Amino acid sequence: MSVEQIRALLHQGTEQFARRNIQDAIEIARRTLLLAKQYNHQPSLIHAELLLGRCHRTIARYSGHPEHQEKALAYLQSARSHNQAPYQNGHTLDILLALGETYQNDARYEEAEACFGEAAAYAEAAKDRRGRILSRCAESQLAILRSDYKKAQALAEACLREIEASTSEYHYLSTEAYHLLTQICLKRQDYASMLEYCQPLLEGSQRWGDVEKELDALNYLAVYYGTLSDYKRAMQFLLEALDKSKAIQYRRVAGRCLVNIATIYAHFFNYEEALSRNLTALSEYGDVLEANNRAIVLNNVGNVYYELDRYQEALQYFQQSLEVAESAQYREMMALSMAQISRNKTALGQLDAALELANAAQELIQELGDVNGREINLLNLGNIHFLREDYERAIILTSQGIVAAKRRNDEANEIRGYQLLAKIHQQLGDYEKALQYQLIYSTAQETFAKERLDRQVMDLEVQYSIKDKQSKIEQLTKENQLQALLLEQKDQIVKQNAQLLQANEELRQFAYVASHDLKEPLRMIGSYTQLIFRRHGQDFDQDSQSYFDFVSEGVNRMNNLLDALLRYATIGKTDEEFEEVRLNDAIELAVINLRVSIEETEAVINIPQLPTVRSIQSLLIQLFQNLISNAIKFRKPGTQPVVHLGAVEAEEEVIVSVKDNGIGIAPEYQERIFVIFQRLHTRVRYEGAGIGLSICQKIMQRLGGRIWIESEVNQGATFFIALPKVPDPA
Repeated sequence: MSVEQIRALLHQGTEQFARRNIQDAIEIARRTLLLAKQYNHQPSLIHAELLLGRCHRTIARYSGHPEHQEKALAYLQSARSHNQAPYQNGHTLDILLALGETYQNDARYEEAEACFGEAAAYAEAAKDRRGRILSRCAESQLAILRSDYKKAQALAEACLREIEASTSEYHYLSTEAYHLLTQICLKRQDYASMLEYCQPLLEGSQRWGDVEKELDALNYLAVYYGTLSDYKRAMQFLLEALDKSKAIQYRRVAGRCLVNIATIYAHFFNYEEALSRNLTALSEYGDVLEANNRAIVLNNVGNVYYELDRYQEALQYFQQSLEVAESAQYREMMALSMAQISRNKTALGQLDAALELANAAQELIQELGDVNGREINLLNLGNIHFLREDYERAIILTSQGIVAAKRRNDEANEIRGYQLLAKIHQQLGDYEKALQYQLIYSTAQETFAKERLDRQVMDLEVQYSIKDKQSKIEQLTKENQLQALLLEQKDQIVKQNAQLLQANEELRQFAYVASHDLKEPLRMIGSYTQLIFRRHGQDFDQDSQSYFDFVSEGVNRMNNLLDALLRYATIGKTDEEFEEVRLNDAIELAVINLRVSIEETEAVINIPQLPTVRSIQSLLIQLFQNLISNAIKFRKPGTQPVVHLGAVEAEEEVIVSVKDNGIGIAPEYQERIFVIFQRLHTRVRYEGAGIGLSICQKIMQRLGGRIWIESEVNQGATFFIALPKVPDPA
């Protein structure tokens, strides 16, 4: 294999990573890493390790699995150690940035800062504008995580100025700067400036195909419109983000989307949907939700149960929220959770416990300042003192609670405060003030009821919009399917009949294998495992070793057979499109894959200059690999295997020949060899599952070509494959 071919593989893997086809990217990168080691090509080895590090870091971010974080660090640290003179080839900056981002994901901020600083110095020395911009963006992101928003904004604005002053080739980096500036606005709750940065972030991420930043932009826009009480538009952005995050298996974002959707349903007073979304977020994404977010979700679930007067269930979730908040030292949520627990206990008549908790919550709130939950706790304290007949204290606390609720635009708690003041003054016999507060309460309650009705109508509009969109998608899908069916009906019927006949035959043969070949090793495993367990326990003698040998042999056979079945079943499932393929490239890759067996048998593979065909390269590699492997396997004893490849161009196809000097095949068996699991020799003499040539035939069916054989016993065999030519230019 040439260096250019290894680089082409790396380019393919990088493209798969950019599309977030992570598993495909990992598979290509691993294969390239092995080839780079095999051919001692250090630059490709470094590139492959960098790609693997990025892939595993992305999986760690998406799924929260720590083992992928460890793999990412291992690959990136290895890439850094290999990336020394004379092998430095343009990856230095990318390795430093990727390593810093991986440390950052693990909250190892000092190590991340060191990597970003080194990257910035490298970019400055190399006069690398791209590197300078990316390094500053990385430093800005780290500053955001450290709550140093002033530094973060200065760095992000400097990056944006440099991008705008540069040539158009760097303009794609503007999404990095807009992403940072939007985050800073969100952290500072500067919603007025947020749209200025978030709109170009969405447009740029969509233009440049950055799906992760697109997801962030959709979520930020949902937050922005949520602050304007435009919940309908906010819901649209969240639903789009939820679908896209699920598509790339970005579980962290999917979980956050569900939580935000649940919050909007709570604003709509649709408690059933709010509860459903929150519980789904906990059950399906609880493992990837940050502790702070998990505490918030648990509090939200408790709120819904409280509004439904299900106090015991509410109490359970508020207590869980407090536990999570305490473990994460999330003090604002600790205060809110204590206030909520106290409110629940008050509703349950446990006044002493409620007062103790409310006082503890109030102490913490006074330390923190004007935080969420202050109004809840003050009103709850007012209610507790009212129930304990300390009316003077109850009036003071309730009045403070109303002021706090007004400050936070918390209409529901403000109304509760007026209602409580009316009750207190009524109890004191001050009916004039009681009537005054009752009128304020009634007016506010009426206004709030109208607002509630408007939100419930909006909820119905959103649900209708969602159902209407789903209906239109389903209808469009049906119309497209019907149109495609009408256009291809005649050809499709012929193809379906052929596929049905083939599927029936394969099903019959598979049923035979499942009832015979596959069950045999399973029975062996069961029988000998039982014998070992029954007769020997923990001490193993020679018989025990023999039994385990039988088990091992059975497992190996089963694995080999299942592997072969899987290869056969997945032929033709590729999404790759037909393209121009140089036959020499495909054959050389197949030969590389067979290098070990070629060297062991000293086989000679003669490959002349061959034409280009219209095909799928990956399937051609597998096809030639199977044919050449068969030629080596079925060689004559004591004879060096020699394989000649050739090609003849016909009017519309290229006929490729693969000729060997092996044992040959009698004419009466030449049809059988393409049937799955058909063997002409015992397993002892020639290993294998009897599936290689059936795979070749299935590949040719997928490629729209033909395969056949010409052979005589002891005279070798020649396989012919007919492939479509590349059409001449018009």
